[in-house]
Amino acid sequence: MENAQNPRTSDVASLVNLTRYPIENLDTPAGRALIADCRRNLEESGALVLSNFVTPTAAALLAAEARALDWAVHQYHVDHTVYFEPRNETASDGHPRRRLVRTDKGSVPYDLIPSSALLRRLYEWNPLLAFVAAVLNETALYRHGDPMAALNINVHDQGQQLGWHFDRTDFAVTLSLQESESGGIFEYVPNLRTADEENYDGVANILAGDRSAVRQLPAAPGTLTLFRGHFSLHRVSPGSGPSKRLMAALSFAHEPGVIFSPYARKLFYGRETPVNPTATNPALGAV
Repeated sequence: MENAQNPRTSDVASLVNLTRYPIENLDTPAGRALIADCRRNLEESGALVLSNFVTPTAAALLAAEARALDWAVHQYHVDHTVYFEPRNETASDGHPRRRLVRTDKGSVPYDLIPSSALLRRLYEWNPLLAFVAAVLNETALYRHGDPMAALNINVHDQGQQLGWHFDRTDFAVTLSLQESESGGIFEYVPNLRTADEENYDGVANILAGDRSAVRQLPAAPGTLTLFRGHFSLHRVSPGSGPSKRLMAALSFAHEPGVIFSPYARKLFYGRETPVNPTATNPALGAV
């Protein structure tokens, strides 16, 4: 049975299906079992999918909040390599460091998400930070320090996509808010490269259309996903239909005070300074 309180008037904890995911009580037998199960699943596949992490009522409210922020969406269009590095013009045709893929999406940055928003309250909730740290077996974890990048709402309109790529960070945490009518599927190839082997042939095969090792992750509204994307190639396929794909990206870091460069802010959000130029993440937190 899920939490019955209305998230608009009660504590942020009522957003989460605490019966299924007792993240407020990780030191209990149920909490320890949850963490052990999450670690095992993440280790086996590189992805942890927690369906119905937030209640259906909360998922609907979070989606409505995101849709109401349509005015704050910055559109981002770029052709890039899977490494998000400059194209290597000396590489052979078809080489992953030369081949370009397309990313186009919208993004609502943290500084334009109201402090009263349910999504922001959930991101700034300490039990969620502690849960993510425990799943990753981290002794210290922090909310991202950048006042624009810490929490984003990613928006994929009809035909928009996130091109194949490897993440620069060790892990990513997302919360699905709304699906496309069709398409808009998160696809990945687990452990396609390692710290010692880039596996350019394997990457090139995927870019050429080989789908034999491609997996898909469900993203029904309310699903929380932890994904290790540094070694696993992944993308979001183009969506179709009038319903936009809305996905919250909750950013955490191993060190406090991590911020984006002015160049990265300009690239992703269209401006270099946050709404409050002196602001840092007021909810940095640590666990």
